[in-house]
Amino acid sequence: MQFKDKSWQLQRYPKTTNNSLKAWSAADELLLSEAKELDGKKITLIHDSFGALATLLHQYNPTSVITYHSQLKAIRHNLKINSLDPKSLTYTNPFKMDQIESDLVLMKVPKSAELFELYLSKIHGSLNSHSTILCGFMTKYFTPRWLEIAEQFFDDVSQSKAAKKARVITLKSPKKEAPKIPLFNTIKNEFDLSLKQYAGVFSSSKIDIATQILLNNLPELNSNQNVLDLACGNGVIAAYVSKLLPETKVTALDDNFLAISSAKLNVTKDQAEFYWADSIKACKDQKFDLILCNPPFHFEYENNIEVALKLFREASDFLNEGGEFRIVANTHLNYRSHLNHLFSKVKQIIKSGKYEVISCIK
Repeated sequence: MQFKDKSWQLQRYPKTTNNSLKAWSAADELLLSEAKELDGKKITLIHDSFGALATLLHQYNPTSVITYHSQLKAIRHNLKINSLDPKSLTYTNPFKMDQIESDLVLMKVPKSAELFELYLSKIHGSLNSHSTILCGFMTKYFTPRWLEIAEQFFDDVSQSKAAKKARVITLKSPKKEAPKIPLFNTIKNEFDLSLKQYAGVFSSSKIDIATQILLNNLPELNSNQNVLDLACGNGVIAAYVSKLLPETKVTALDDNFLAISSAKLNVTKDQAEFYWADSIKACKDQKFDLILCNPPFHFEYENNIEVALKLFREASDFLNEGGEFRIVANTHLNYRSHLNHLFSKVKQIIKSGKYEVISCIK
């Protein structure tokens, strides 16, 4: 990527074999071109998924808001390959945005309108009367809902012209009194669970159908098992296992900071261990008797099973001998053909509509 007469190397993390997927888009380029007079400004970067903005603007010492642990790894990696110190990265999490000062905010608009609203509600507290937020996006994803959300927090909301099929929404004149946005939703369910989750976490109003099918088709549980809820989302699987067997040791892991924070609302610390991570390797020396998972196959607007396949390989490595990896997935993804190479026994437990539950024994 070219910026300020220099060629920059930018790579995605996790790596992908799909050459059409890049670590930046025209929305990043337009944001950088719209950002003026950067010297001396306190700059905040939001939803910079692979660190393009953090890397190219490194000299201005921006603060990156980190939502995904993989995002943190991506930024550090891209700093390193451009001969910049990864340890120099300044970052915070979405809940602490109101504790920093921001003159200029550059944001890649997330797919989730709820998450966009959460970002604006939290960053609003860090702004002064002259602060500006630049929100970059690809034009094909635009929805008027973004403008409705922005107008809750700013008096001056405008759009740029399109460039390379990207646009920028510019937000100025923060309202003196912004609306208070609920931080989390209550999740309706038929499993007698008290569930809450923060904005931007998968399935915002109810337990998704696939997870419901998995919960209704769990293997036999016992209190001696070490259980992992992998890619846990709001922790519903961990919460349900803990409800059925309160003595069972449960671990919950997710790449999304808001997801693992949601899981902590739904499962108590004395019932579970929590890991904000994109890899089971974060669990260190642990081995599991049972790993349960509704694996992700999309990130923002992209459909890609490579992350799921990585989790499958790790699940095989972190299971005890004779342990089980049980997942629910769309049948069209053909996961069994991949799982057969990793586990000694793979079988379909049930097929329900377009979903299937698969049992894999090590």
